Amino acid sequence: MVGHAARRTAAGISLLLGTAAAAPAGAQSPAAPAPATVTRADLAWRYLLMDASYATADSVGRLSDSTRAAINRIFDRSTLSFFGGRFAMTAAMMDTAITMAAPTYRYERRALPVGVRIDKRPAREVRNALIARLAALDSTGTLAQPIASARARAALLVDTVSAERSAEFLTDPAALARAVTAEVGALEKGRNPYARAVGDLWRSYRGANGAAVPMRVIAPKAAASRAVGVLIALHGAGGDENMFAMGYGQGIAARLARENNLLFVSLATTPFMTSAVNFDSLTAVLGREYQLDATRIYVIGHSMGAGAAARLAQERPQALAAVVCLAGGSAVTAAGAPPVLFIGAQLDPVIPAARVKAAAAATPSGTYEERANEGHTLMVRGGVLRGVPWLLQHTRTR
Repeated sequence: MVGHAARRTAAGISLLLGTAAAAPAGAQSPAAPAPATVTRADLAWRYLLMDASYATADSVGRLSDSTRAAINRIFDRSTLSFFGGRFAMTAAMMDTAITMAAPTYRYERRALPVGVRIDKRPAREVRNALIARLAALDSTGTLAQPIASARARAALLVDTVSAERSAEFLTDPAALARAVTAEVGALEKGRNPYARAVGDLWRSYRGANGAAVPMRVIAPKAAASRAVGVLIALHGAGGDENMFAMGYGQGIAARLARENNLLFVSLATTPFMTSAVNFDSLTAVLGREYQLDATRIYVIGHSMGAGAAARLAQERPQALAAVVCLAGGSAVTAAGAPPVLFIGAQLDPVIPAARVKAAAAATPSGTYEERANEGHTLMVRGGVLRGVPWLLQHTRTR
């Protein structure tokens, strides 16, 4: 639930909402109620805590099947409440679920920076100076995309950090200011500062109709000197480009990509639901900045992102080596479509496992697997651990 403004789901989901499910015997209740006004930052930090607590408890075998199922059911109810805009109820249910995985848990709200200063100057002054320098450059030439990225990065420098925008509250303003200053300097000299860049970078690019598409790019050291494959990750509803990079199993997809020398690109999903041109623009941008191995371009998506991943497989079948759809997706019937692994979750109330299985059955290149005792969101960690190695078994014939 790290992300920008919540995406409201179809009216049918609201029928599934209700009061929080009771915790099973022995589970502790949170020590204090959720704050009167719950922000997206509150939900973001809770999600990251839930994700970490569940992963830790699961990895050491501390969760029985019945406890795992109970945690998943409660957490999925919190997800449905979130979709309905009931943030206080969402927070309370998340607290219950987290406590079941980590009994000593107590939520403490993190104070967000106010009156941010960088080298004794208000952050907005640093931002405005950088944007003014960028405005003097030719934004229609070969450096148009990197200029757009630098402008988006500079815009994160604000005096008061928003509790509703994760790209702001997950950013270190001083470090960002230093980095963007160097990037603007490179652009002024006619160089693309993002070409062959390694490490973890929040940025954006211009997609269909010039719309800005936020993304996290995490590049392994190998990307600086040789051809690398690409793992494109598309989050579910209510999330954003940080979900696969930091959440969903504590960023397990990004770690696996780095370990296997893949360029990891986690994007805002919504643009990919409307136009495959956004994929074309993305690969064009990445292709100018890195040496890409076109035989190893993979896509993984969760929920809404699984739908977007299936759509890409349908509309750009020749471009992809393989696709994984987690707790979602649709039939892929295009000629020459890549292999598609659909993974459903046994307890999923949002996109039932039967629906995911049906999509796989209608996909000639599809395979179906199911996560037992798990629900819509917490299944992603296990799905990624299964899905990424599966992706790496496939290459696309040139």
